[in-house]
Amino acid sequence: MANSLKTKSLCKLSKGDIEDHFKQLIAITRDSRFICVKCARSATDKHWLCKPKKAS
Repeated sequence: MANSLKTKSLCKLSKGDIEDHFKQLIAITRDSRFICVKCARSATDKHWLCKPKKAS
């Protein structure tokens, strides 16, 4: 499961994925510039989200 976060969007993470990769998630979301319009998750890069929109 160590590499699974690299292939998934944040929108599809399970609770187990979140627990296993918590420190990496902090880095991905710290200075968020994009928001998923489907589930309202945020990230620094749009490739982490399934339906990203740039935050103003």
